[in-house]
Amino acid sequence: MPFQPRCSNPAPYAGASLLFKSRLFKSRTRFVRHRVAGIAIAGLLWSFIASGVAFAQAANEPSKDGNGAQNGSSTALPFEVSNPKHKQWPELEAGRIYIHACDLLARSIRPEHPPQLRPKFRLVLGADTDEFVRDAAVTEIHLKSWNPEKFAQGVVVVALREVVPRSDLARLARLSVSLAGSTVDISEIRTH
Repeated sequence: MPFQPRCSNPAPYAGASLLFKSRLFKSRTRFVRHRVAGIAIAGLLWSFIASGVAFAQAANEPSKDGNGAQNGSSTALPFEVSNPKHKQWPELEAGRIYIHACDLLARSIRPEHPPQLRPKFRLVLGADTDEFVRDAAVTEIHLKSWNPEKFAQGVVVVALREVVPRSDLARLARLSVSLAGSTVDISEIRTH
């Protein structure tokens, strides 16, 4: 039984009227909450669908700079590919992983206004080891064979390097060492 306030007026429907209004208010707020949640879910689904459509349209357009897939296919990827050993790999999946890894990283860095991250690199398939290689001119992700998780990790590392420039990395490293030297753990303090 819901809480009903006592009333000095012994009118027979005073408590019932208050109870009805309370239930009506609760049902309206519940409706509004469910409606807002539904709209939010619909918006989220729409953004995923729209990004998938945009990616599909971009994948079907011919590459303007000739840096698309180098396997003779018509899919234009946002990164270069070197596959001298002709390893099997899914180009469309790689493109989707690239887009989603960049977008998730951007939203985790700045959720209110995510930056547009589209790093340039070369994917090298058939390498001797799985590794991330960065020269002065070219950044490469080396994979022995196609591995979606290692590829996604490589994309995130490359994109993160795009967000934090080399000069900022050096400054952050120096600042980290300086702060670590200026902090003292409680176990290091000896009271006399």
